[in-house]
Amino acid sequence: MLAVERQQKILALLEERGTVRTIDLAEEFAVTDETIRRDLQSMDESGQLTRTHGGATSLSGRPKLQSFTERRSLNVDKKKAIAQVLIDQIQPGRTYAFDSSTTAFALVSILPDLPYRIVTNAYAVIDHMVRLENVELVSTGGRYDQKTQTFIGGDSQQALRRYQIHTAFISCIGLDAQRGASEGFEQQALFKENLVQIAEQVVLLVDSTKLDKQSEYFFAEIKNLSMIVTDSGASPEFVKQLHDKGCTVRIAE
Repeated sequence: MLAVERQQKILALLEERGTVRTIDLAEEFAVTDETIRRDLQSMDESGQLTRTHGGATSLSGRPKLQSFTERRSLNVDKKKAIAQVLIDQIQPGRTYAFDSSTTAFALVSILPDLPYRIVTNAYAVIDHMVRLENVELVSTGGRYDQKTQTFIGGDSQQALRRYQIHTAFISCIGLDAQRGASEGFEQQALFKENLVQIAEQVVLLVDSTKLDKQSEYFFAEIKNLSMIVTDSGASPEFVKQLHDKGCTVRIAE
């Protein structure tokens, strides 16, 4: 791989993650640490990123907030595997809440047409579920946000509290073993925080690329999560940290 091609991929990773580590990049691109350090030095000098001890950050120091459409094309196989693990959780007569994450939508896209209720603030979930005749579909309402394709604001927060939610299926941008799940969009974090508070069970669907990461707004501690479902790319050490905190973790193969 040419240096210029590798550097473009590094910038793409920075947009997704906000920060990168030299050791991880060397492994990802199958080159030496020194090669990556030269890349980062060159990119820092040209104003494309900021070098840090052991790696680099984007110029803002934060991940780029991606649209729903952009996120939907990322890690598709991991999301599908996670969804398959959870399909047996869906039973008639129950109420389920879904956030606007593309990982949760992977589960929505394979849901059976049975008499249960779905509560959501996500346009994509609503657009998909209206095709099913037996499902009772509830939109939380609120102001529509084009980029995230969600309904946000006070109306959506109040609507959640009208229902007995048996299970909430949510995702996040980053999961830190100490501080918990975080989100890059404040209104989304508030919505998820409310779900965590009122749902009887909270299932976090998070692919392995988001583990040991942090974003801007924390909305749930590990102890508030009933179950975490991730994929086989998860680090065994990180999974052990979650188990040690008393959280059930399921691994999708």
